[in-house]
Amino acid sequence: MNGGMFDWVHYQFPSRVYFERDATHKIGTMVRDIGNRILILAVQDELGNPDELAVIKTSLEKHTTGAIIYDDIATRPGFEDLDTAAYFARQCNADAILAFGSRTTFHAARAISLLANNDIFAADLQHASFPLKRPPHPIISVPTGPAMGEESTPAFSVYNHEQRSSFHAHDNRLFPAMIFIDPNISSTMPAGDLAKSGIAVMSAAVETILSKKSNEITNSIALRALELITRNLTTLIQEPQNQAARMNVSMASMLCGMAHSNSMLGLTYSIAAATANLTNIDFFMAMSILLPHIMEYNLTTSAGKYVQIARALDEDIKDITVIEAAIKAVEGVRKIYLELKIPQRLSEFEISKADLPDIAEQALHIPFTKNTPRELDRNEIETILIAAY
Repeated sequence: MNGGMFDWVHYQFPSRVYFERDATHKIGTMVRDIGNRILILAVQDELGNPDELAVIKTSLEKHTTGAIIYDDIATRPGFEDLDTAAYFARQCNADAILAFGSRTTFHAARAISLLANNDIFAADLQHASFPLKRPPHPIISVPTGPAMGEESTPAFSVYNHEQRSSFHAHDNRLFPAMIFIDPNISSTMPAGDLAKSGIAVMSAAVETILSKKSNEITNSIALRALELITRNLTTLIQEPQNQAARMNVSMASMLCGMAHSNSMLGLTYSIAAATANLTNIDFFMAMSILLPHIMEYNLTTSAGKYVQIARALDEDIKDITVIEAAIKAVEGVRKIYLELKIPQRLSEFEISKADLPDIAEQALHIPFTKNTPRELDRNEIETILIAAY
């Protein structure tokens, strides 16, 4: 692509997307194109709207040779949990995996789809000496609420319970074959969970725009996601019956993932992952708390992008300098936090200040840290954490 401010753009998004109310009621007629025996993965602590899960299972059973629900994983799975699920998938001859849930479920489904078709264990996924020659099973994503776009990406992480750390990977073969988004599924989400998930979408959209790997396509998509979440999240929380707001919040999440599936996430994601690994804080909440502090850290290196972010946040930036407009972007995020009563300090959770050096050390070694526009070391990550504490 030539002309303008760029000479080329690379972008890949092979997934088929079905975005409509009651999209899942006809899921069987669509899924039979890619699989005939479907393993439905539902991680227990992300199992929102079980009635909808029953609808999905019924539709799949009507149009395929079988659908088996696997709900033996209670929370974030470790190596053994993933190996057991992959063994189960092989034993029941599953040829596709449907992930019904949120971030943890989608990451688990991607790992299981690789393991079920390759003769290795989950602990081996991080070792290059175990090539994954056979393609993964096709994945169908069905988010139960805004999932920060994790329903749309080919990235996954595997948690090591013993070391309280995680391995992160990105494999383009893991783009979901199909994504079904029915905004009504999220109608049972409590307001607090909706606010936290929605702000995580905002965090990921900003992070995508700031990423070193962003381009004209990912920027445009992420800015649209940011506009949609900014203009609709508060409305949806105040008016749960507002269908337009619900559709727009769901669309924001999906678009956010379509952007960061290519541009990758960065420092906010890396520090949030390390914080969630080493403490009891929820990952989406960690993303939310860290965002304004990391925006401040990157402000001078990406002021032009912050002007675009400020516009997407509906900030008035007429007749002011670029730096002033960039500051307005950070202020705009903080205003939304206050409006939604989003916690703004890590100290509001059961996190000790003594944990911060370990979090910083682990975050530094998560590969997405390299996508941040400003070079940094462990001490600088620790300084960000102290500011967020």
